[in-house]
Amino acid sequence: MPWFTSGDVDGFFGLFFSGFPDLLLIVGLAPLCGFPVEFVTARILPGVAISVLAGNVFYAWQARRLAERESRDDVTAIPFGINTPTIFAYVFLIMAPIYNRTHDATLAWQAGVFASLISGVVQTAGAFCTDWFRRHTPKAALLAPLAGLSLAYLCLGFIFGVFQQAAIGVFPMIVLFALYGSKLRLPWRLPPALVAIGVGAVLVAILRALHLYNAPLPAMPKPGLYLPHAVNVLALLREREWWGYLAIILPLAALDTLASLLILESIKCEGDDYATRPSLLMNGVGTLAAACLGSPFPTTLYLGHAAHKANGARAGYSTLNGLVTAALCCTGILPIVLRFVPLEVAAPVIVWFGLVTVGQAFAEVPKNEALAVALGLLPALAQWATTLADTIARKAGSSLFALAPKMGGDLALGGLIALGQGSLLTSMLWCAALALIVQRRFLASAGWVAALAALSALGVIHAYALGPEGVESIIRWGAVPQFAWAYTAGAMFLLACAWWSRREARVRI
Repeated sequence: MPWFTSGDVDGFFGLFFSGFPDLLLIVGLAPLCGFPVEFVTARILPGVAISVLAGNVFYAWQARRLAERESRDDVTAIPFGINTPTIFAYVFLIMAPIYNRTHDATLAWQAGVFASLISGVVQTAGAFCTDWFRRHTPKAALLAPLAGLSLAYLCLGFIFGVFQQAAIGVFPMIVLFALYGSKLRLPWRLPPALVAIGVGAVLVAILRALHLYNAPLPAMPKPGLYLPHAVNVLALLREREWWGYLAIILPLAALDTLASLLILESIKCEGDDYATRPSLLMNGVGTLAAACLGSPFPTTLYLGHAAHKANGARAGYSTLNGLVTAALCCTGILPIVLRFVPLEVAAPVIVWFGLVTVGQAFAEVPKNEALAVALGLLPALAQWATTLADTIARKAGSSLFALAPKMGGDLALGGLIALGQGSLLTSMLWCAALALIVQRRFLASAGWVAALAALSALGVIHAYALGPEGVESIIRWGAVPQFAWAYTAGAMFLLACAWWSRREARVRI
């Protein structure tokens, strides 16, 4: 397989603009934690750069190894970058509350680095115990949670911005969808993503010149060379205060590992069957490296492999993405890109990858399991809707805590939040249970429902507390007994169904 193909250019644009919004989120949410843009540029982004670069180079090397071993030239590297949901979670559940309480940005940053460090340990440990799980879980349960995340955070999370800035976003989206959807070959093998983004950049320049597009330009730090600096990890581990956040960190870390596992299953459906352990191990090592170099945000495997593969990307796009990301993060010029390519112009690329992932979940499962996939989309949508509602309330000068008593029965806000708590686990377990039910495998389905009972009894799913700072997880025994008892009863009913099904089969014989 060649080191670089024309499809790698298109794949690079797709992967880069999947991860680029995450970099912008880090910069945009920094003020909530008290971080000035100079601190983000000099202390956080360089650590992100090294971890993303190392991970992308490893996955490119891994793709070449797989291609050589199987004598193929169509192997596509695993996409890799920063985890979007974790950025929101660590900012709003850990760093921002600490800053609001202490007004000490350094403490907030240290807590975030500690959380990322623990997450890296969990991800690394998970690499040695998830292979069995991957082999014994229904395919629908492995694909549906990923499709739900894609629909919520990639499609809905970005398409609203496109339609809000229709003058610069809608036409590039039509161009991109037409070229990707039809697989039309362009002159000189121009990548569709490059063409669409180029069209959008030209529109922005023209409309700015005519004063028809006047969105404020992003602030820019002083350009320069910013190298990462090591963090005193032992000092962070000795700080007792941070250990109190394990109830937030551990579920998020487990979900990060689970999401990466689900992505590997999605990649396997496209013909690239990577070994589970080294793939997850690099993800954990990347998060540990980022934390040791000052980044409070874990790394993760990315969505979009199917779309990159369909567009001809192989291994080179991964290396190119790592190099460009490192250059932007280590030079302080990241905001400059937004002056020419606003997020609304790049968003259609992300939306497309989300749509491909959702479509793949339905296409790759047996027809009678499509219902289970549809069910599996709902928890991630609930989590996204909760975040949206919380954001709207805060922008209006209030909070969900203040508004919830006024809603009465008009909106089942409690159910919305409960369904979104631990959304990946809830999605996977419900989806597995229903997929097995339609196959009349009631005994196995009862086991998955029993797992729902155990996790709800521990507060890992559905449990929450709504306070002035927002929705907080509650990890303790008996946090939501109504769910634990309901799931226990459900598991017992499925056992009864298994008994009746066997009895019915004997009668027929």
